[in-house]
Amino acid sequence: MKKSRLLIAVLVMLVAASGYAQDSYRQAVMDYMTAVNQFDQEKAYISTMSMMFDRDGKVDIDQLTKRYLDEQYENDKIDFYAFAWKEQGMTEADLRELSSLVSTPEFKVFSDHYKDWMIEFASYLMTPFMERMKVLEEPMEPGEYMDKVKSYVSILDSPVQPRPEIDAAYADKFNQVMLESPSVKLTIDMMKKRMDEASSDNPELQASNKKVKDWMTKNVPVLLLNFAYDNLTIEDIDYAAKLYANETYSKFQSFDLSSIDMEKLYNKHAYFKYLNWMKEQGAKTSEDPNTIMRFFESMLDSLNTSK
Repeated sequence: MKKSRLLIAVLVMLVAASGYAQDSYRQAVMDYMTAVNQFDQEKAYISTMSMMFDRDGKVDIDQLTKRYLDEQYENDKIDFYAFAWKEQGMTEADLRELSSLVSTPEFKVFSDHYKDWMIEFASYLMTPFMERMKVLEEPMEPGEYMDKVKSYVSILDSPVQPRPEIDAAYADKFNQVMLESPSVKLTIDMMKKRMDEASSDNPELQASNKKVKDWMTKNVPVLLLNFAYDNLTIEDIDYAAKLYANETYSKFQSFDLSSIDMEKLYNKHAYFKYLNWMKEQGAKTSEDPNTIMRFFESMLDSLNTSK
């Protein structure tokens, strides 16, 4: 269960109501999610999550997964976002305005470029994260754990340098618009918050966590710039500035789902509902300790091949 929650936390970050939202509000949620193609994008993640279950022949995991996607997935997602967005103060009128904004050809171009940018950034960060996960999963002799943690942290000794081909005008505009955008600032803040929550009574672990956080503070903005240069054009950044100047869009991009009770949030998310629904149908969670690692590796592969 602990590993399942870790999995869902990762999926929910790189993001059913306690009672059904009003039909018109749920329709507004559905219209927005359809406009940005969010239903189809996340179906692939659910399919990948099927590897969390034993394929011992007692139940057909693939068939059950298809049933969930066909019968429950969309309702679960709409209910989750209706709950989350209402908690953050998003009105039906806000959602209608957003749907109008994201339905334009200009937004589609910007959105595709933005997605490519975030995929490269996430892939870069996930690789050392996976290496650390491997460290935690491997059997170790007493005293060996800290040696492996230190080895992992040593990769953070070198600062990231801006790519020399990035001209000053591009960097200045990127820093003013993208680094100051609500979504990017929130992403960086959430990454730091997760490191603060990774507390430990071990002084050496505390030191390693601090080193990771300090590295992120100094280097994540540079990484974002480096990956943006191949994906976001000057025109994209100008368009982003107009989007962020829109009060409703800026409000939407400022959502901090971590401000909601995380236990409640996990239980309402489609990923968690899928896991529970599968268990109710007789599927058994895999006890293979390498399952989580294989899942992350599969996710990383899917990110790298989706561009």
